[in-house]
Amino acid sequence: MCKFSDKVPQEQLVEVAKQWAEDPKYLQLYVRKCSKDQQYTIGFMYDFSHEEPNEGQNKRFMDPVMNILKRQFGNDLVGWDVASPTWIIK
Repeated sequence: MCKFSDKVPQEQLVEVAKQWAEDPKYLQLYVRKCSKDQQYTIGFMYDFSHEEPNEGQNKRFMDPVMNILKRQFGNDLVGWDVASPTWIIK
């Protein structure tokens, strides 16, 4: 998830998610409220099934994504959470 300040409108985040959706490796993309302060998040699941899970995997993926979002949103990108790898069963 990438969390944004309440200054960023939901519609702007939907547009970002639609751009990301052009990459077929995104299995899920959604925008939702994520706190009582009216902040929104872009949530996603990305397909890394082409390689074994490893320590640097999240960093290799998130560093470029965070750089793009930081340039686009500056301090209005307030945080992110990338969990450990997930194995989808169904």
